[in-house]
Amino acid sequence: MRKVCVLTTVHHAYDGRIYHKQCKTLEKDGYEVTLIAPKPEYIKGNDDINLIPISKPKVEWKRFIHTFSIIRLAIKTKADIYHFHDPELLPVGVLLKLFTGKPVIFDVHEHYPNAIMSKKYLKKWIKNPIRYLYEIIERFCLLFLSGVIYTTDEIGKRYKKYKSCKIENYPLPNMFQNIDLNKKDSNLILYLGGITPIRGIDELIDGFNLVTKKHKDAKLIFVGAFEAEWFEKKIKEKIKELQLENRIEFKGKVPYEEIRYYLEKASIGILPYLPVPNHLVCLPNKLFEYLAAGVVPVASDFSHYQKVIDKAKSGLAINPTDPNSIKNGLLSLLENPDKTKVMSNNGIIAFNQLYNWEKEGEKLIAFYKELL
Repeated sequence: MRKVCVLTTVHHAYDGRIYHKQCKTLEKDGYEVTLIAPKPEYIKGNDDINLIPISKPKVEWKRFIHTFSIIRLAIKTKADIYHFHDPELLPVGVLLKLFTGKPVIFDVHEHYPNAIMSKKYLKKWIKNPIRYLYEIIERFCLLFLSGVIYTTDEIGKRYKKYKSCKIENYPLPNMFQNIDLNKKDSNLILYLGGITPIRGIDELIDGFNLVTKKHKDAKLIFVGAFEAEWFEKKIKEKIKELQLENRIEFKGKVPYEEIRYYLEKASIGILPYLPVPNHLVCLPNKLFEYLAAGVVPVASDFSHYQKVIDKAKSGLAINPTDPNSIKNGLLSLLENPDKTKVMSNNGIIAFNQLYNWEKEGEKLIAFYKELL
């Protein structure tokens, strides 16, 4: 039996992409899978994936130093192939390649140079030097690595010179089987995912406030965690000032398996990401989860989002920086439930035909076979 060692020092041990899709797909195909990841709140029992839990640094800059502590753990697995998911693990990937001689895969989740430019905790004057330094380190490390997995064509342009494979982070088909559209609340809007300033939350609250002036039954629910206490305080104070406490609810972060419950209830899914560099080349998984569950997306008017909306015949594009545009998009669906139902069905059809994990999982297995 072939052995795989998957590594992350940042993502949750039961992350949707890493654990539920990739690790489970590999295990189902006959691989023995070991996952090295931050220790979760609970550890699943009777699991065929061997989890090696590690501590997760609370301070951002310590993440890089911490990565080297997992090299020994990874080598002890005696894996036939190593697969890591964080850019700070690039030097670890190189060392694993040199020490073991086994194939090593770098799984790229974002356009990392663009992501650096969006980091709020970095001073403006230091962002460009860090970006250039990262690009130099990445190019050097890629000379040693065996392969790259990436999402979206825009991100893939950076890896054309290397052995690479585009694998989109589409949802799992079995999570969205038999969605009951009768359970949907035509007045319910869902925001799914981490809550940060660059994801347009300020503008969303302003836009939703305008919606409530025209549509008295509109409700907005957030499923996801705030990534900064100061921002949580700011948003909740704003909601209080606008007297929207009875219209907006925060559910916090929920296990990946539980998001279906909220998706099945909502009719509209909002995705108001701001036009920062990284958002302009990445496709968030939420867009496809909305389609999968018959939740009609109202998404930022980026060209790559628009392509998905047009192809699925489900959803509307809005200017995420303009609360009036957000209001108009949401009202267009809230006040036309028949139109929303048609788009809801279209989204499910598009998911089943185009945007599910089944074919992506096959590409993952084929890429592993090629490298081995």
